Amino acid sequence: MASLNNNAMTRDETRVCDILTKSIESYNVDGTENEFIIDTIEQSSALIQRIGSEALAHTKPNGIEENYLATDHGVDLSSSIRQLSKQSLSTSRNLKLLIDQMKNSSSKKTSGNAWRTLQSIVDSSLGLKNTNVETAALAFARLSLGIVISTDTDVSIAQQKMIASAILPNSIYERETDKSGKDSRRERLIKFVARDCLLHLLRTAIEEDDSIDCIARIETAFGVGNEEDEELCSAVATVVKDVFGSGCYYNDPENDDENESCVSELDINKDKASPTMALVAQCRPWKFIKTDQLVRIAAALDLWYSAELVCDASVASVTSHTNNVMATNYPKLESSDSISKQSSIDSSLRQDTIAHLATKALIDTALDLRLYRRADLFASKFYTFGGPERFAEARFLHACDTITKVVKRKQPQIIEKQIARIDECVERVRVDLNLSDVDEQKIEIGEVPIETMPQYIRDFALRRLRSSNMSVAALRLANLWGMNYEEDPVVLAEEEKRRQLTYVQWTDVGSPGNNAGKSQPLPDLLSEAEELVEEFKVLLQSGGTVGFDAEWGEDDGVAVLQLSTVSHSILLDIPALSSNDKGCKALQATVGQLFAGLTRARYVIGFGCKEDIKRLRESPCSRSVHWFPRNNCAARDLRPLIAEASPNFGGKGGQHLGLSRSTESFLGKQLDKAEQCSDWCQRPLSIEQREYAALDAWACAAIYAKVSKIIDERYKA
Repeated sequence: MASLNNNAMTRDETRVCDILTKSIESYNVDGTENEFIIDTIEQSSALIQRIGSEALAHTKPNGIEENYLATDHGVDLSSSIRQLSKQSLSTSRNLKLLIDQMKNSSSKKTSGNAWRTLQSIVDSSLGLKNTNVETAALAFARLSLGIVISTDTDVSIAQQKMIASAILPNSIYERETDKSGKDSRRERLIKFVARDCLLHLLRTAIEEDDSIDCIARIETAFGVGNEEDEELCSAVATVVKDVFGSGCYYNDPENDDENESCVSELDINKDKASPTMALVAQCRPWKFIKTDQLVRIAAALDLWYSAELVCDASVASVTSHTNNVMATNYPKLESSDSISKQSSIDSSLRQDTIAHLATKALIDTALDLRLYRRADLFASKFYTFGGPERFAEARFLHACDTITKVVKRKQPQIIEKQIARIDECVERVRVDLNLSDVDEQKIEIGEVPIETMPQYIRDFALRRLRSSNMSVAALRLANLWGMNYEEDPVVLAEEEKRRQLTYVQWTDVGSPGNNAGKSQPLPDLLSEAEELVEEFKVLLQSGGTVGFDAEWGEDDGVAVLQLSTVSHSILLDIPALSSNDKGCKALQATVGQLFAGLTRARYVIGFGCKEDIKRLRESPCSRSVHWFPRNNCAARDLRPLIAEASPNFGGKGGQHLGLSRSTESFLGKQLDKAEQCSDWCQRPLSIEQREYAALDAWACAAIYAKVSKIIDERYKA
């Protein structure tokens, strides 16, 4: 074990000593607690030394050099803190050596054995009789080691996490009170010093590159953070600003600057982002951060568990009725019905609380990413705050997605359960929103009106079964639902005619499939480089605004990219084109140039296109330099432009808008979204998929033409 007799202190020892000294001196201003604190610190040093000796015994089983600190009851407070700091750092280094040796000696090179040995050493060394002074010493030992692990520059991130998980449990002790019901002497000391040390660590965490994960574990272990502690909350918010960008931070809660921007998701360090979210959930600095923006970014980074924790904390801030089920980890084969039954509408709550903002952001992000089961789970769990409308939309899209998958797997028996879930959902939402049979004006989000969902989902299921030649299953379900299912061409033609009156068609006037009254064929899926280059030239010659959309499956990247002007559409098979060097060059010369703003196209318009851009960047590429621009994408999102043109349509920034609803408002008909949940990785695409894909991109260009005209006329006036 490293010698502790040298009076010289390293930089790491000095930092730990300074943090502990400032915190203890702030508590013990008049010096009346010196004897109690010194005794506690010396016992802590002995405990820490015991851990270090045990670790060294496993590292060097023969010829152990032990160096126990002598207990000198006449030593002063500053010397005790100095000894504690040195001992803590020495023990931290011994634990690091133990981890390295255990991992290197294992044939499987896993960290499991190392962690179990580490946990065993800590448990045996700190498993003492639970008297007051000894319990205080235990807490101090864990706190001192936690500070060292957070600040030790000689320990890797993985080692820090492993040691911290053993040293800092979720809760170190239960609250202890005296006879009057107030915090005991030990409780006051530990709480004050732990809170003050945490504050010091937070204030220097980014500058010193300390482990935010370990700092978050210290807060979890001691539980000293709360939203009433503005000093601590402000320090947490500063860490949020440094990790996630100023767009998540209120410089002045009274004067929010909407123009602040967040750090690019590509630049955010996940090792810092996840524990920062944990600190937010624990300390709840709502006055200082834009919680909804933070939740969106965390979810987009795939930190769903962390985002859900923050939502749980926001809910706990406004109500005592919380749901402890973690939707992120909910078993795959279990329904979300049991979760939703635990939530209900609470009319006594304001509708603009931090919980409403955070949970709506979480549900909306899952919907935007087309993670419909996850959105359903979140909307079920946070029904009180996300609202009935989001619950209905998420449940409906989840049902469509599930029906598509079970039809593909030839499991039509599962469809009945999905239909029943939609019926129950609609009935519940109608009651909670006080909807009459004709009152649909209260519905503000979603592509399909809530009142028509039961009929729509049944029609959707029958169409899916028909397209898969599963007529027996379709007929059985139609009879069960009291619907007519006909193979008669005349009847089918009448159904199609009704559908054409409701939804935009490829051959409608103004659509790309109608050229001066002459029908044009649907675009084929382009999979060859030469075809792409030629069709792209035609696309650019047909208009100055290019709308785009992307479809994908369960894998990373895009399966189909759609590009369209108001008069010409093309569909790109991204997996096929990006699988070879020739295709990647063609993609770079066309799609890459378009999204970099280097073509004759004036505008590139998507709808809620953040995830589309991300997926395009994640798409395969056989070349060293990717065909899609990594930065400075020229694409614009149509949603905020619609909100600017029609401020009362779709909520703040157009966040509650769907493309189908927007198309109906500006172009007169809805988009049929039945193919949204279809299998976009299958080849060939069906006629319905090709029409859906082309019209999605066309709608972006066509709506933009209307919206830009409204905005221009407003500015001229």
